[in-house]
Amino acid sequence: MPGGLVLFKRRPYLRWRPKEGEQIVSLEVQTDYPALAENFEWLERELMPHFRELDNEALRAQNQFRLEQVALIFGGALAIALGTVQAALTDAVWPGIIEMVLTAGLAAVVLRVRALKARERYFTNRLKAETLRGDYFLFLGRISPYADDRHRAQHLIRRVAEVKTGEGGK
Repeated sequence: MPGGLVLFKRRPYLRWRPKEGEQIVSLEVQTDYPALAENFEWLERELMPHFRELDNEALRAQNQFRLEQVALIFGGALAIALGTVQAALTDAVWPGIIEMVLTAGLAAVVLRVRALKARERYFTNRLKAETLRGDYFLFLGRISPYADDRHRAQHLIRRVAEVKTGEGGK
């Protein structure tokens, strides 16, 4: 895909929609491994709802951050263009008035960006979702801390709770 098209592939959406039914391992692949069916059921019940929630929250915050940045970039470019028009039309007042209103609006957007902290929310929720993704594969592989069959399920439940509350660093 040419470089310019990639830029537009990642554009923010005014009406963002969450992903539904997102899977870490596709259902088709899961059916290829019947020996792991019980593990997939456990993961679907105990981990996947939380992964989907965190993943969607990260994607929502990422979209919000990108939308705010695009608004600031285009708003700033428009303010510069209006300043140029005002400089060219020395006796016209209207470009300066529009520029003033626009820059006041951009200042409000900047205050909103700082208050909502979309980038920080994106990073936090992305880290949590990816931590759960890692635990998904540790559970499937019966890798420590999920190696002990007697406590695997309890450890998974506890681990998901730790990650969601922010106590789940490795």
